[in-house]
Amino acid sequence: MRRLLIIISLGSLAVQGQEPKPKQTFLLGFNFFPSYSYRALKNNDGSSSSDLVIKNRNDIEIAKFGYAAAVNILFDFRQGIGLETGVQYSSKGYKTIERDFVYFPPDPSLPTKGKTTYSYNYFGIPLKARFSFGNAKLRFTSTAGVISSFLLSVKQTSDYQYSNGTSEKKKQSATSGFEKIDISTIIGVGIKYEVDHKSYFTTEPTFSYGLLKTKDAPVAERLWNIGLNIGFYFDLR
Repeated sequence: MRRLLIIISLGSLAVQGQEPKPKQTFLLGFNFFPSYSYRALKNNDGSSSSDLVIKNRNDIEIAKFGYAAAVNILFDFRQGIGLETGVQYSSKGYKTIERDFVYFPPDPSLPTKGKTTYSYNYFGIPLKARFSFGNAKLRFTSTAGVISSFLLSVKQTSDYQYSNGTSEKKKQSATSGFEKIDISTIIGVGIKYEVDHKSYFTTEPTFSYGLLKTKDAPVAERLWNIGLNIGFYFDLR
């Protein structure tokens, strides 16, 4: 009897000493990323004329609204650590301030004011590591990775005003002359709220920066954006 009690006690200790195996899950995620979008300029040939181009562009160009929307698959392979990939559509770029146009001699058939928006539209494949910290419903989360993007179009939208009070909008779309591939780094830090054991929301201030220039030109242009990445994930099982 005593021997049986010893065997049962040892077995109980062995079971208590075993740590539960981390649960591995596949999650489907939907993300929307509204952002402040702009570009960085660099003198690629070292000439004074390129410096002048950069100065002139910095005087008239400002940031514009950008966004990205994505469908992702997240593989949580350890507690608080995951790998995420999927597909996304993104629009980013910049615009000009409204400028006055002066002609010599004056020509009433030409616009007197105008501004232009440049939108770069991409199809992308993100690859990101995702981390979360804590065990409560509300946790800290962070993301870091890269996005490989393929150019769909560059849209140029110009708004003109004329001396007679009329206005006109002109749109152009092209890919010729622009690099077809972009690679961007992405990093975000925020919070994760667990709705239940199978789904949660994330909200992360996120920064993305293009590593490749948009075109082969004396003034190199790289796109970047900063905004709020909002996501919803749920367990596929």
